[in-house]
Amino acid sequence: MIWRAGVTAAILGLLGGLAGVWLGAQLGNRSDTVTVSLHAVIHGQLHLTRDQEAEIEALEADFAREKSAFDQRLAEARHAIGTSLMESREMSPEVVEAAEALHDVMGELQLSTLNHILAMRAVMDVEQREIFDARLAAALDAER
Repeated sequence: MIWRAGVTAAILGLLGGLAGVWLGAQLGNRSDTVTVSLHAVIHGQLHLTRDQEAEIEALEADFAREKSAFDQRLAEARHAIGTSLMESREMSPEVVEAAEALHDVMGELQLSTLNHILAMRAVMDVEQREIFDARLAAALDAER
């Protein structure tokens, strides 16, 4: 009977950890959706000048490199959660630490994404910013 309780606890711990990893992945992907939809607005609706287009393309290339590094860090953090969870089979200090590390990286990525959005916005003229701001507000509020 005792072994059943242990097995049940291990399974529940594993399921809880997997749910946390899934949730982290879903929250992390939200900034991707906003960035992609804004990309379509910038390049399809704002009628950028050639200089603006070149400057924004440079910003996008820089952000793509930065995002790639974040994606690697997120993958490593998710792996650390899984490893810690499989080793301890409970909400151990190591699992908590790994989860907090994942959240830290997710927060850094969110701030980086916001800085990228604002850097692109700074390239736009007043009329373009009005269109962009309206689309940005709609994109950020879409899942409400």
